[in-house]
Amino acid sequence: MKVVTYNIRFGVGLDQCCDLERIVREVQGADIIGLQEVERFWRRTGMVDQPRGLGELLEEYYWSYCPAVDLDASTKGEDGVVSNRRRQFGPMLLSRWPILSARPWMLPHLGAVHLFSMNTGALEAVIDTPVGTLRVYSLHLSSISTRERLMQIDALLEMHQLAEPFSNPMMTAGTNGPQYPGEAEQCNRMDWNNGEPPLPVPFHSIFMGDFNCTEDSREYTRFLGEADPIYGRGIHPRSLVDSWSVARETLGEPTSWWPDPPDRLPGHPLRLDYCFVNTELAPKVKRCWVDVEAAGSDHKPYWVEFDE
Repeated sequence: MKVVTYNIRFGVGLDQCCDLERIVREVQGADIIGLQEVERFWRRTGMVDQPRGLGELLEEYYWSYCPAVDLDASTKGEDGVVSNRRRQFGPMLLSRWPILSARPWMLPHLGAVHLFSMNTGALEAVIDTPVGTLRVYSLHLSSISTRERLMQIDALLEMHQLAEPFSNPMMTAGTNGPQYPGEAEQCNRMDWNNGEPPLPVPFHSIFMGDFNCTEDSREYTRFLGEADPIYGRGIHPRSLVDSWSVARETLGEPTSWWPDPPDRLPGHPLRLDYCFVNTELAPKVKRCWVDVEAAGSDHKPYWVEFDE
């Protein structure tokens, strides 16, 4: 199984050309695709519905989208009829296998006084794959400040630690049965599962996306835990690990972001994109690499291959 995470910067490469078909070519062959900075109805990209366009270009994939930014882009005709349309921006997931359930997570956000600060989010999907049923996240952390990213990471870790069977409203976290018999009877009458068996609640998880931080940052340490000088990072069943550090094979360097020339800070490439997996999934990480030849964005696709 191959997964790839790619911040596509709404399809605009270092050549400043917007080309979704180029993005599609650069993720071909992946089984699960996590994209960030996908947008709908922005003037800068020709008012295109990019999630729908990508879904049509990758027609063999199931997909879901999380509009972390959601603004009005409606128009009203001379007859007074409103054409409702939302200007949106956020992460997306595509999968060769059905996305059994999905939900968006809005991450904590601090308004900035002198800088543009946008909302960011994470899209969670439950996918039944050859390596087991997984919770897969495509996410984008803030670019504004360490303080904001640490808040967002704390929210993600809490979500991971307290993952509950959200797909079955009869269930509550940490139980195998209904909270109250009366509630269970009511839920059965409403048929929230639409006649289907309850969806799985997977323990294994993959967090991939643009974390806007480097390996020596406080954010990286907060996500994975402190490293002991002798024993390394202590891990437990709910820990997350960096796929690059546990892969049996790594190709090249993990650098994934190239600044636009000539003067975009800091003026040199950085590693900002990651794929973190839970401890028990880590032994299945076979190979990791960054496609440095990709030209569809200021980021590069980060690939992870798993044993089945």
